[in-house]
Amino acid sequence: MGGEVMLYAFGSNACGQLGIGDKNDTSIPQPCHVLDGWQWPAPIATVKGGGSHTLVLLKSGDLYASGLLRDERTGLRSSEDSVVKFHRVQSAALSGSQVKLCSALWEASIIVTTNDEIYTFGVGSKGELGVGEGVQGVSHKLDRFWPPEEHILDLASGPSHAVVVLSNGEVYGWGNGRKGQLGQPAEIVWRPRKIAGLDFKVVRAVCGQEFSYLVSRDDERYHIVLGSDKWKVASNAPAPIIGWECLSANWGSIFVINYSGEVHAWGRNDHGQLGPGRYPGPLESLAAGSEHALGLTSHDKVVAWGWGEHGNCGPGLDAQGDVKERFNTIKLDHFGKASKPMGVAAGCATSFVWTQSADGESPPKLPFEHAIKST
Repeated sequence: MGGEVMLYAFGSNACGQLGIGDKNDTSIPQPCHVLDGWQWPAPIATVKGGGSHTLVLLKSGDLYASGLLRDERTGLRSSEDSVVKFHRVQSAALSGSQVKLCSALWEASIIVTTNDEIYTFGVGSKGELGVGEGVQGVSHKLDRFWPPEEHILDLASGPSHAVVVLSNGEVYGWGNGRKGQLGQPAEIVWRPRKIAGLDFKVVRAVCGQEFSYLVSRDDERYHIVLGSDKWKVASNAPAPIIGWECLSANWGSIFVINYSGEVHAWGRNDHGQLGPGRYPGPLESLAAGSEHALGLTSHDKVVAWGWGEHGNCGPGLDAQGDVKERFNTIKLDHFGKASKPMGVAAGCATSFVWTQSADGESPPKLPFEHAIKST
């Protein structure tokens, strides 16, 4: 499917992390600005949201960023403290390499290039940069710590720790490991360290605030939660889920979608983070933010639930600012009939939906409210 690619955002925006051209929170999806317009130059692979910054990785391998620039946490260099539109990350450290994986921590970013080089940017007060104690800012290339015949399969992070999964099933991590989320000993890990004691080959990882969730291939049926058992995220974990297709985690909960589109969720639920349990059709994908989540159904509906105080679950909250024991349907009317939702992402009280129009059809008409603000 070709056609015009658009990215829409809603939620917390005090530092311009939504990339919609201003610094106002919004509960109504607004088009993100890129290249002095709204149409992206290539399909979107993923979106990652940090504390006050956002990364957008295109399938072409190009990386874009918006939001807070302090300590160069996005890889962008500017005299401004923040940017409210998405700019391409063209760090000299990359030397023209394309990006295959990225992740956003609270005050840092990590990228993996197609050459399997790892770069970190931002603040590393708890080891988030993986290059030693007392280092922060600019770009840092990590020394290769894995065998030359292996490659990086996956990258995941919580607010202050990160893990990478290798093609041989080993996992390395760095950052804040004081709760055991990076294995033992439980401590700050200043440089990449192998997580010892795993008795299965890992193929995928997701991270919460103080835990890491590691899974094997579906036919091997192994998984493990490392770290804090607050909210019983470890002790309430079910048996390995057969036919898993999508994994995600917010700060205190874990989500797994199986091949039938069924959602298995456990962990923190005081703001309705685990969702209502029933959705308007099977879910094709799910993205968990800090304390909320978005789902994309097989019928092209986007739904949101959890803590939505900043508008990140759309309009229509309870008195506590939550969408609890129900879901909000994110209205896509203003996306235009020609546009199909292709993916969802969620960050720290931020939400994103990207769409693509069919070949030969007009791109979606911009929301009237935003068109006025952009003149």
